[in-house]
Amino acid sequence: RLAPATAMAGAAVCRAVERVCGLSPGLKWPNDPVLDGRKLCGILTELSLEGETGRVDHVALGIGINVLQRPEDFPPEIRETATSLAQALGRPVSRPALAAELIREIDRLCAALLAGDTAPYLAEYRRRCVNLGRTVRLLTPGGGGETAEALDIGEDFGLVVRTADGGIRTVRSGEVSVRGLYGYTE
Repeated sequence: RLAPATAMAGAAVCRAVERVCGLSPGLKWPNDPVLDGRKLCGILTELSLEGETGRVDHVALGIGINVLQRPEDFPPEIRETATSLAQALGRPVSRPALAAELIREIDRLCAALLAGDTAPYLAEYRRRCVNLGRTVRLLTPGGGGETAEALDIGEDFGLVVRTADGGIRTVRSGEVSVRGLYGYTE
């Protein structure tokens, strides 16, 4: 039941940003909120299991939203692929207001996970996913990769793709990294 937590957190970030800033971020699979083809936020999830029972001890969501950065604040190697809310809006954003709204969204996410009600998040994720209908490059951790067409987001938030040989399969976070052919999302 916790597998979709990271993807759902991406949708939660998008909701919070939309409410506070009026911007409508997209999601680059598997969990990167993006604006204008640039990464806005990083999300990592850590899970700890109790040794003897295998029960979940804790889940930690690490969410880092670029709020006030200017282009020169980013290292040169990511300057073209990263953005901030202040850059997108042309003005500062209230970090306390954004943090409060994000906490409300994470509370909703936790309740949805506990209830097993991921359908609204899946629908929103599909609506916001910038990869769908596009050709993407699937990069494996070992350095290999292949080109595929992103078709859908599966019930488990995996990316459903059609490979060059016409086969359809679902790839999962950690298994591959997705990039656009002409940039971070394009």
